[in-house]
Amino acid sequence: MKNVPILAFILIALGCASGPQKKREYSVIFDSAKLLNSVQHDSLRAIISELKQNVGSQIGVNIIPSLRGQNIDEYSIQVADRLGLGRKKFNDGILLTIAIEDRMMRIEVGTGLENIVRDEIASRINREVMAPKFRKGNYCLGIYKGIDSLKSLIESNKDRIGEIPEHRKKRLN
Repeated sequence: MKNVPILAFILIALGCASGPQKKREYSVIFDSAKLLNSVQHDSLRAIISELKQNVGSQIGVNIIPSLRGQNIDEYSIQVADRLGLGRKKFNDGILLTIAIEDRMMRIEVGTGLENIVRDEIASRINREVMAPKFRKGNYCLGIYKGIDSLKSLIESNKDRIGEIPEHRKKRLN
């Protein structure tokens, strides 16, 4: 039985090494670029967990070395679909994708949060909150501030979670 913790560690390590998979409760932060240390990882996970516990919405972070020529929009959508972030009923998940070598990032927003975190707001968070920290090499602080901005928006508008986005309402009429 002494080998059980070692076996569990190996299984978790193998799961993380294979990249993001279906939703897992033990982590919503995938760092294949090995950018974060364990204290930084735990700090980010704490703020993400607080949102999930208080509101139900979920934020995931996917840090990769490079997109390897892929379009960041398409890549983020594929990963977000695989992870299944947020509650199914509300589609209230967000994925923050950061490609270090490509110097690109994207905030992929589930339809249940699109009235709260509109494209222009996500873009502003990228440009004004995260990018300045990234340029100084402080990735963890940039990610933390970005997540905190998203968390604050969601918490202050939690009554709007799950609303049909305005642009989709127009298509339905």
